[in-house]
Formats: sequence, C-alpha cells, structure tokens
Amino acid sequence: MIRFDSILVPTDFSDCARYAEQYGVELARTFGSTLHYLYAVEPIDTFATINGVEQSIYFDVLKDLRASAEERLAQIATELGNAGLTVHTAVREGRASEAIVEYAQQHAISLICISTHGRRGFSHLILGSTTERVVRRAPCPVFVVRASS
Repeated sequence: MIRFDSILVPTDFSDCARYAEQYGVELARTFGSTLHYLYAVEPIDTFATINGVEQSIYFDVLKDLRASAEERLAQIATELGNAGLTVHTAVREGRASEAIVEYAQQHAISLICISTHGRRGFSHLILGSTTERVVRRAPCPVFVVRASS
C-alpha cells in the first residue's frame, strides 16, 4: 500500500499555490499525513551586487520578507491545526526549487504537492519553471496541480 506520511506544500501565497494547497490538505486528511509548508525567500539579484549602505536595505528587505512569510505560515498552521491536522512550517532562503528539494530530502517527505502557473512559450523560457526543476530533482513523487484558467 502506498503511504504518504508527510506531504510538502511549497507556497508563495499566490492564488495558484492556494489551489494546490487544497489538494495537499485533502490528501493529508485522507492519508493521515503530516503537512509541511515551505516558503522560499529568493535572493533579489538587483541588490545582490550593491555595496555599502544600500546593501543594508537589501538585508532589511530579506528580513521583512522572512518575517511576513513566517507570520502567514503560522496563521495557516493554526487554522489547519484547529482542524485536526499536524502542520510544520519553514522559511528558507535561496532559489525556490533548490529549497524545496533540499527540504524534502532533509525531512524524508513522502509527497510534494505543488502548483504550476502553466506558462508556455517565451514566458516559460524567460521565467523558468520552479515546478519543472522540482519534478526533475525531487527525492519523492510530485503531485502537480495546474492553476485553473
């Protein structure tokens, strides 16, 4: 029998991610899984090479992004905890796809439930696909939920 003891739900708090979250939550209820929510604070390349005083602004922005994400994840964990689910949350810094794969490896995640924006053509080429990189490198099955059109 296939078991999903732990389900990772990466989020960027977008509508697309919330849509995938619904699937992750239902799968967790069905299998009695522990949910793991992960938010990745991606580096802001524009500021990365700035020196001096401006660099402190960069670190302030990262700190604010992390604090905001931690607060939102805590709210999610409280709501789902009140509904009887076990939820762990984490915020990592770095490229989202790398953070997701590393977290899954470190926590022996059974399933990743992730969304895709369904971009095609030029926008996919320019923006890349976090979901595609996760599917290629994940140590476990990946359930991909396409955003509703």
